[in-house]
Amino acid sequence: MHQPQTTPRASIYYDYRVYPFETAPEQRGESRRYPVIIVGAGPIGLTTALDLARYGVPSVIVEAECQVSHGSRAIVFTRRSMEILQQVGVADRMLEKALPWRFGNSIYRGRRVFRMEAPHDDDDRFAPMNNLQQQYLEEYLLERVLQTPLIELRWGTRVTGIDNGDDGVRLELDTPEGAYGLDCDWLVAADGARSTVRQLLDLRMEGDSYSGHFVIADIRIDIDLPTERLAFFDPDWNPGNTILMHREPDGIWRLDYQLPPDETPEQALAPEALNRRIQAQLEMIGVDAPGNWTGVRSIRPAP
Repeated sequence: MHQPQTTPRASIYYDYRVYPFETAPEQRGESRRYPVIIVGAGPIGLTTALDLARYGVPSVIVEAECQVSHGSRAIVFTRRSMEILQQVGVADRMLEKALPWRFGNSIYRGRRVFRMEAPHDDDDRFAPMNNLQQQYLEEYLLERVLQTPLIELRWGTRVTGIDNGDDGVRLELDTPEGAYGLDCDWLVAADGARSTVRQLLDLRMEGDSYSGHFVIADIRIDIDLPTERLAFFDPDWNPGNTILMHREPDGIWRLDYQLPPDETPEQALAPEALNRRIQAQLEMIGVDAPGNWTGVRSIRPAP
């Protein structure tokens, strides 16, 4: 029996809310068939449901967890993304908090070798890039979803099986109250890079990848630098590897740094290793703040 986490997740910048599981009509003996079922209540799933509703198409979203996304995920939203978010009614909420930017810097061995300048003029509706953590976007999308009668969102509901037939799709689902089945005409897989739907259907994502890991550290610190992308290549303290820095709202900076191939995630996330590397990065940009920051970290495979 599926048991999602029911205590709010920890974060230095976001107050998590737990959304309650509710008994589904099918668990009360009702039988329905839905036009569209969307698996995943992240930005893609929520936006898809809202856009379908614009055209009068009802949908059901099923989400295994009972909270918005965990840890640092997407933090930069492009102008085109903002245009799509405007269509579903959340762009204004984004702009209240997001940090716009258009310049990026590539720094190799301590020397800036390239400066990106994204095109922008007074007639553009949105900045080329906008920094905001994914949790806030999901929160704003959820606000719209809850105002939309054509969308039903089922928290704490995990997909365990799929029967993809000629006349529709049958989902097998597991919940805190047991399993049940759900029928639909169309199924949308919006459940992330490690999609359960794709695994059950033996589908692979197309594209290029490479092996490697990055530590993602969110730290709260006052750094007097503009909101610009900072990409460091082959620095003295992390030779042969890459470090990215982004300013986020409310005094948060995100550091993504690549690990040497022989270092394990457990070693990288040890407090002494994490503190040493963050201090080295701060010193490299001229910030002398030993111990004068607070943070949380995670580790992810390279994209």
